[in-house]
Amino acid sequence: MHSTRRLICWLGLLGALLTGCQLRSTPSPALQPPPKGALQITFFDVGQGDAALVQFPNGKTMLVDGGPPESASALLGKLRQLKVNRIDYMVASHPHSDHIGGFVKVLGAFPVGEVWDSGFVYDSPVYLDYLRAVKRRGAKFRTVGKGYSLAPAPRCQIEVFAPSKPFLRGTRSDANNASIVMRLRFGKVRVLFTGDIEREGRARLYRQGADLRAEVLKVAHHGSYNGTDMALLNRVRPRIAIISCGFRNIYGHPHKEALQALQRAGVTVYRTDWHGDITVRVQDDRLQVFTTRNAPPPAATPIAPKGSFAFVGNRISKVYHTPDCKGLPKPENRVYFRTREEAEQQGYRPHRACAGN
Repeated sequence: MHSTRRLICWLGLLGALLTGCQLRSTPSPALQPPPKGALQITFFDVGQGDAALVQFPNGKTMLVDGGPPESASALLGKLRQLKVNRIDYMVASHPHSDHIGGFVKVLGAFPVGEVWDSGFVYDSPVYLDYLRAVKRRGAKFRTVGKGYSLAPAPRCQIEVFAPSKPFLRGTRSDANNASIVMRLRFGKVRVLFTGDIEREGRARLYRQGADLRAEVLKVAHHGSYNGTDMALLNRVRPRIAIISCGFRNIYGHPHKEALQALQRAGVTVYRTDWHGDITVRVQDDRLQVFTTRNAPPPAATPIAPKGSFAFVGNRISKVYHTPDCKGLPKPENRVYFRTREEAEQQGYRPHRACAGN
């Protein structure tokens, strides 16, 4: 009797393999269209960048950032998997390529109703390509900032808190500090999008008295040490935080300072480098989170790929070194740069002994 049962079991397994079937055939809810009446936000795994799709209960859509250029094709595939056939609102939080690089292909593939831009002009080929693609598509181009609001669907409200004019100048990254910061409210649930805003931009928000409270926080600047601290978390008081970053990225994101602050605040953290695509679904004021990967990889410490960087920065001293320098910082304090210019644009100065001019 037992041998017969084992034979039936093996035959069933063999049949599944021969017909190409999988025993776990149910796709992840993280990349399924939302049920009727739900608000759904999918934070895509686009590597080292940001891209999130909001699907409103009335069928309208909003794409908040488009990830880097190299992830554009994968982003298009995921949008189609979610049954998207139109982008009603496209939001460029700020003009860096890891946030707008995928927009050119999206604008070529889908009708786009309206493009929101911070208005911060940035001198880069990717930014120029993005502007040209918007013009070709014929989408309405809107500069949004503090005080703008929109009701895209019943029970839905979007409030824009930043940027404010005049733009901040002389900060570590003026473009980051000109990020669109906005809060989406659906019923009792609030989601705060922060772009890559840094300390100086947040300080302006605090001075202006912005009500930043939200149940879900899209963590600023990929979990950088300058994007999240207790001052922010005490104001937002999130239950859930989403970090969008690339696995073993050369910048060491997310930084331990941000992770420690989130842990002290008791926030549940989801990361695209660990959890893949992350979906936040709100229905009947109930908050659910789905991911395409369930567990983090065994080696979570960021490791720079060989041959991909020319300089090593120290996040504490803000000094950059050559990789063979005897004075390299501890591994947990390292940030990697491809060029000298990239390091200096990030506010680092050369180490006199090895990288001085």
